[in-house]
Amino acid sequence: MFRSWRIPCCFGLLSRSVLRNPSAGNLGDPILSFTSRRLFLHTRGNWDAHVDSIFVEKCPSPEFDTGCTYCRPEFPADKPVKIGATLNGTVPLIKRHLLVSSGHSEWPSRTEFERNSFQAKLRELQRQGVRRDPDFNFIITSTALSPANPPEDQSWSLYMYPDGLYFPRIPYSKGEAFIKRFLIPSRSHEGEGVENEIDIFREESPIVAICAHTARDARCGIVGPMLQAEFEQVLGSKGLLYDPRTKQGIRITLVSHVGGHAYAGNIIYFRGDGSSIWYGLVNPEHVQGIVKETIEGGQIIRELYRGELMVKS
Repeated sequence: MFRSWRIPCCFGLLSRSVLRNPSAGNLGDPILSFTSRRLFLHTRGNWDAHVDSIFVEKCPSPEFDTGCTYCRPEFPADKPVKIGATLNGTVPLIKRHLLVSSGHSEWPSRTEFERNSFQAKLRELQRQGVRRDPDFNFIITSTALSPANPPEDQSWSLYMYPDGLYFPRIPYSKGEAFIKRFLIPSRSHEGEGVENEIDIFREESPIVAICAHTARDARCGIVGPMLQAEFEQVLGSKGLLYDPRTKQGIRITLVSHVGGHAYAGNIIYFRGDGSSIWYGLVNPEHVQGIVKETIEGGQIIRELYRGELMVKS
């Protein structure tokens, strides 16, 4: 069965637990201590075989045809994918990964040029002289997941990994403080206290993120929707697809550029414990094997494996 961590509480088992919810009144001290040291202590990227990882060499063949299981994407002649390439180590070494809920998948080629995007706020700060720390690399990915609030609320909703946190409402006015606090260790003190002014939840629901950034590269734009449809069919047939009524199951979303167009289709499986597995050269015929071996079985398929972002104990 897929790994869906749940936190026991007085209302039963929930897939999200409150860490900080200022709107609910005084909850006392936050469950998570956001000292500057702890903020950047427990993340690490790893693009080699991890001692705790269990690998299978090949992706199993499909057991049934959904109708397009054996469909093959047709890529432009001048943009082939690297069939047979060694995938391990083909993603950047990162310490933190943010998934921003945009509610759509029609992103411009560069998401930092999308009006009011979280990436645009980062670009604005960089133009003002706020620089990234060279030893703390992070990436920000837009998703088609719906934000928690309407556009007129002027806020962002985002997930942060490998911390496994969900921020349903970050007001635009808190963007600078949030970025400094969580993404720039050398300037974290300048955003201190912002965590006490925004809602924070522990996120344990698994997510399958599929690159489909058409404006950035046609390859992911072609194969991404095919993979989305196949995952929906396969997970749905097993009763594992996310149900908004119960808020249980695995969510599937299209996402913006994650790097490696030549390895399309690219998917990232966020397992629910904060860690994530990156796969490349994925076709619809691989989806049943990924569900069986990785989502249900907890094993990594070596022939598709690009790397993983782990929680440091």
